[in-house]
Amino acid sequence: MDIQDKIVMLYDEGFTSGKIAQKLRIKKARVEEVLGNNAKSSGLGDTISKITAATGIDEVADKVAKAVGADDCGCKARAKTLNELFPYKKMNDLSNEDYAVLEDWFNDSNSTVSPSKQAQFVEVYNRVFNAKRKVSNCSPCVASMLRDLKVVFNAAQNK
Repeated sequence: MDIQDKIVMLYDEGFTSGKIAQKLRIKKARVEEVLGNNAKSSGLGDTISKITAATGIDEVADKVAKAVGADDCGCKARAKTLNELFPYKKMNDLSNEDYAVLEDWFNDSNSTVSPSKQAQFVEVYNRVFNAKRKVSNCSPCVASMLRDLKVVFNAAQNK
């Protein structure tokens, strides 16, 4: 097993870039180079793990756990649970069909959203933002959704 496989395996087990570097006795920059975007926080648990690593709290927790006879302080399990409960928003690219729906809407001057059109926007929004939005009678909610979609649409136009 080469070093890259070991890095990925340890990352999948929940180790941070710093811990992987320590374990494999390599530079953290090398680990982050291999992981690329995967080294970014996927949720609140990853962010807290980075903070505790930077402040040294994670090492204190490990020492306390070992002092009381535990093999693990439980930080990785907590980080995983927090990531699942509070994931960071990951966006998907617009498909050609989604782009066409938004292009038709934003290129015309529309003032009201029909229920069928709103259903289309909700589907596009949920795909792009990995959300679970539903059709709503709340006009500020619909306006907010359209503003978010307009930002994505404008970004897609500029590519």
